[in-house]
Amino acid sequence: MKNILFACDLDNTLIHSYKSKREGDICIEWIKDKEQGYISSEVIEMIRTIKDKATIVPITTRSVEQYLRICWDKILVPKYAITTNGAILLTEDDIDGPWFKESENILEIYRDELDSVLGKLEKENDYIRCRLVDNMYVFSYCKEGVDISEKVIKYSKSTSLQVTASGKKLYFLPPEFNKGVALKRLCDRMQFDYIIAAGDSEIDIPMLEKADCAFCRKDIIEKVNHHNKRVFANENDLLEAVIDVIAST
Repeated sequence: MKNILFACDLDNTLIHSYKSKREGDICIEWIKDKEQGYISSEVIEMIRTIKDKATIVPITTRSVEQYLRICWDKILVPKYAITTNGAILLTEDDIDGPWFKESENILEIYRDELDSVLGKLEKENDYIRCRLVDNMYVFSYCKEGVDISEKVIKYSKSTSLQVTASGKKLYFLPPEFNKGVALKRLCDRMQFDYIIAAGDSEIDIPMLEKADCAFCRKDIIEKVNHHNKRVFANENDLLEAVIDVIAST
């Protein structure tokens, strides 16, 4: 039997927010007692099926704290999760020491740049909030009406950090903290015969391009350079297709 990895983004790929809640969805995340993240009962059953045949590893830009807000069913909780866009590996919800140390070593040459960028953002009046995430990358959330693509162009010219946008969110990332590098680091530790990856945004593209089979949302599929890429519409559609790929691998 082949050792299969399913590397999956979380938000809008495996789970969805209250804004996309459907009848019968189950809440698995709360923020200050307010319902936030949902998953369908059908997806829960499909995750159980996949876990019997493959290793599921969420790879997310979320911070450790944001990831740990998710209340997985004990049967569903992934053994491994990669947070902070690749900088931190969780093993059964504990931070993996060697991975973290390696990320800290990578971070050394970018610390001054991260502090400088954060300082500049805080002086502008274009953001609802700006912060250093897990001490690894800078995140900002733009106000309504801000041209985020213009911000990407502006800052990309003045920093060696990777500047990436997703909706109103703006990320300043050390180049080594991307989902493709994270997937490689994971595969250097664990040997997999076949890798399936799924994601919905440009920040997922490096991970998708390193997989044997890439599932993409239609918004990014043309930007993904992969011979075996497929589009998915929602979580149910995605996991049904993943189960079929696993069965035929």
